[in-house]
Amino acid sequence: MKEEMTVTPQFPDFGALLESVKENGRLMREDHERYRQAMAEREAKWEKEKAERDAKWEKEKAEREAKWEKDRADTRRAIREMRELFTTQWGRLVEALCKPAALALFKKEGVQIDRIYEGIHKAKVDGQDVMEIDVALCDTTTAVIVEVKSRCDNHDIDYFLSQMGHCKEWYPDFANKQLYVAVAAIEYAGGADTYASRQGLYVLQLGGEDTYTMTAPREARTY
Repeated sequence: MKEEMTVTPQFPDFGALLESVKENGRLMREDHERYRQAMAEREAKWEKEKAERDAKWEKEKAEREAKWEKDRADTRRAIREMRELFTTQWGRLVEALCKPAALALFKKEGVQIDRIYEGIHKAKVDGQDVMEIDVALCDTTTAVIVEVKSRCDNHDIDYFLSQMGHCKEWYPDFANKQLYVAVAAIEYAGGADTYASRQGLYVLQLGGEDTYTMTAPREARTY
């Protein structure tokens, strides 16, 4: 006869199971928190590195722009200085060539000039420069006031004549002289030589071999 066996049912330990679930949940939350913290740190690092790169780029950009601006300013200043030097030296050369040529040419025109005024000071009104005479050819009763330009246009003629209207007032040495006007230039732009002649100016132009030619106006302007 077989012996009967009794089986006792095994019920799970719900308390232990609950604790296990809680522990797993805690571990998952810790893992999630570590992941979130790691991502936050990584993003913070990226943001910091990006901010540093941006700041470095902005600094380098500002430095480049400052250097470019300084270089542009230095270049403009150098060009201005060279232009002023060239203009000054060129103007002196043109004046130096003009003086003896003008004296000879006006004598041929019958204007009895016997000396050249040099180093004429600038006329001032209220401390401001108002006129500078480049060349003046004179005798005791007559003077020829010569405006010397490397390049002359109609505006230069008009401005010169506007100054000549005050010449005797600004230069008392010429107050009792009859004044003629002339312009000497290497280049006349826009027909300025014809315009000057029509305005009553003697027109001198530098030609080849450092010689001047002169055109007398139909009716010479006098002051």
